[in-house]
Amino acid sequence: KIATLDYYKPATRFHTIELFPVRRSGSKAVLLAAKFLLGIPSSLDGEPLRRCSGFWVDWVEEKKTGLVLTTARLIRTKDAPYSVWSGGEEYATDADVTVHLLNGTSAKGQLVYLQPHYDLAFLSVQVDQPINLPSLNEKDVEFAQEVFRLGRDNSLNLRITYARAEYLNPTMFERHHNVYFRSPDGHGDDNEFDYGGPVIDLCGEVVGMVNDPKRFGSFVPSSILLNCLDSWKKYQHIARPHLGMMFKDIKLLEPAHVDMLWRKFNIDDGLIVQEVGNDFLKVPNFSSV
Repeated sequence: KIATLDYYKPATRFHTIELFPVRRSGSKAVLLAAKFLLGIPSSLDGEPLRRCSGFWVDWVEEKKTGLVLTTARLIRTKDAPYSVWSGGEEYATDADVTVHLLNGTSAKGQLVYLQPHYDLAFLSVQVDQPINLPSLNEKDVEFAQEVFRLGRDNSLNLRITYARAEYLNPTMFERHHNVYFRSPDGHGDDNEFDYGGPVIDLCGEVVGMVNDPKRFGSFVPSSILLNCLDSWKKYQHIARPHLGMMFKDIKLLEPAHVDMLWRKFNIDDGLIVQEVGNDFLKVPNFSSV
C-alpha cells in the first residue's frame, strides 16, 4: 500500500450536501487551525481520567515554553450532582497530563491555572521549536454564523463538526456566558474527544472553546477567552463577578413572549432576575433590571 493514498478513517462530512457551499473555505480554515490543535489525555494514579483536546495560545521563546488552553474538565473527577450553580464539582490538580504534539512526540503538561467557572485550564509545555499560534477573534460570533468545532482523537486524527452559532438563554444547568451550537442531523453526535478544542470561523480564526460537544452543545466565546488570557498574563489570576443571580435575557425570548412583557409590564429589553442565591437579598421571582 502507498501510505499517502490509503483510505482515510474516520471520514469527515465535507462530502455531504450540507457542506458543499463551505467545502473550499471550510477545508482551508480547518487545515489552518489544525496546526495549533493538540490531543491531551489525563490520568490519575495510573488510571485514565479524560481524553480532551486543546490548543496553543502563547509562546515564550526564551524559555522554549508554550501555553495550552483546554477545558477544566480534563482533570475533573466529580461532576456537580445537581447543576453548575449548586457546586460540588471536584478537580484533581495533581493529575498527570500528557500533551500529544503534532510531530508524533509527547510532552508533559504542567497545570499552571484552573478556572472552573469559565471551564478553563492553562497548561505549560516545554517544546524545543516554535509553535503555531491561533488568531482569536475579539468579536463574538453572529447569530447563525457558520462555525466548525475541532478536536483530535486517540490517534490525533482531526475531528470536524459543522454547526451554526446560536444565542439562547441558558438552562439551570448552564452558565450565562456560553454560546450554543446547532448542527445538522448526524453531525456532532460522536463527541468524546472534542472537549477543549477550538471553535473556528470560515477564516480559521478561533471564536471559542468547546465545553459541551454535542449536536446542540455550547462553547465559551473568544471574547471571554481573550479577557481570561490577558488577566492571567497580567495578574496570574482570573477574577470574575459573583452576583448570586440567574437571569433571562429578554431579547433572547420568543417574540410573542416579549410582546406580552411589553403589554403587561411595559418592558421589552433588559434582564429578568429568575433566581437569587440565599446569601443575597431576596427579590420577587419576576423582576427586570
